[in-house]
Amino acid sequence: MTIKVIYIARHGYRSNWLPHGPYPLPPTGVDSDVPLADHGVNQAKELGHYILSIDNQPELIFSSPFYRCIQTSEPIAKLLELPVYLEKGVGEWYKPDRPTIPIPADLETLKKLFPGHDDRSILSESSEWVPGSGIIPSDQGETADELYERCKKFWPIFIKRVEEQFNQVETILIVTHAASKIALGMSLMGYSRYDDELEEGGYIRSGSCSLDKYELIKDYQVGMVDDEGDDDEGDESLENGEDRIVPFEKRRWRMTMNGNTEFLKKGEEMNWSFQSAVEAGSDADIKQRQGNLNKKTGMSVGMEMEELYISLDIPSNNYREKTVVNQRDSLQISGLSNREGLPLFKIGNELYEGQWKKLVGTELVFPQNASLHRKVIEKEDGDDVNEEVDEDLVDKILREKQEAEGEGEGEGEGQDASGNEELKQKVYHVTDRIVLYNVRPM
Repeated sequence: MTIKVIYIARHGYRSNWLPHGPYPLPPTGVDSDVPLADHGVNQAKELGHYILSIDNQPELIFSSPFYRCIQTSEPIAKLLELPVYLEKGVGEWYKPDRPTIPIPADLETLKKLFPGHDDRSILSESSEWVPGSGIIPSDQGETADELYERCKKFWPIFIKRVEEQFNQVETILIVTHAASKIALGMSLMGYSRYDDELEEGGYIRSGSCSLDKYELIKDYQVGMVDDEGDDDEGDESLENGEDRIVPFEKRRWRMTMNGNTEFLKKGEEMNWSFQSAVEAGSDADIKQRQGNLNKKTGMSVGMEMEELYISLDIPSNNYREKTVVNQRDSLQISGLSNREGLPLFKIGNELYEGQWKKLVGTELVFPQNASLHRKVIEKEDGDDVNEEVDEDLVDKILREKQEAEGEGEGEGEGQDASGNEELKQKVYHVTDRIVLYNVRPM
């Protein structure tokens, strides 16, 4: 049977990508063979549940032998109740000028690190797939061109072995690394270079735990014209209702999913491409990303940030209805202005003109889960008492304060009724507001 669908995924978010340490050592003892961060493990689970929800699920899982890829494959394998086959041919890309070229741990070491259920490893020991495709990345490192040649050489050997050893399988999943994921996809589709632009525009996306899907074009599955131009009319196997397997070199593939991350709670993260001059996921990669972010924001690492709360006056065409801003919408302020000098504001997809003004009265902001600690100051005659106060809000504050004090009697100072230390958080006093208007024609 012919392989008709190939999924290719990148591993999840690595632990060395976290902004702060301490960073765990490689479980295998291999240089740079880092584990996933907790966030990356969660991404792998999200990917697994997404794959479980689709109709055309993988029947085989192949993984790069590096720890982070097996760790990404693990929850998928458990959900689909499939073993994971190690495949060195889809291993990481390391440049020749790298001080150390990591060599992945052997199967026996990895089996101990991924015991699975009942002390049975998720890693397959089947002699059917040892030693895999036989394609192995150079231990001297590779240039980008050599990586691409590796991937082009890999596909026909790999697919031929899969179809011979697992002749009832049509759909497979490969878990690999950013550069390998791109090079595998581009070579599968027949592009001349790894960094070519796709026919439909753009490039292959390779965020952490992103998923690509390639489907064999139907016309290239059976009965294709041969080299001499003779078609398959009269072919005995076709007359008998059997499919003649088309040689891999003649098959054509279509990309139907590019870097899909719709199933991840945080969406796409850590996308990498060959347009970057650094090794994917390396310390240099992280440093470059931070530098690019600093240029965009004009802020350096460690710069103190200030939380700013403002009051918004949103225009409404119907004064009987409240105009509500989606909590997830971002507020953008443009340096552009109209003829009257009003700056432009964008909230979500809505555009407004606006003015900064001082807030009249008192408006307070209580961060979520904040504990209330209100000190009542007695006003003496002559003190300024003209400031407007929301009486309903004050009453609510006092009631909550009294309830808290009643429940906490007999407890130590600074503790709640359960004996846990209370968390004191700031209460913000809003002093500014933005008055927005619908944009008027120029």
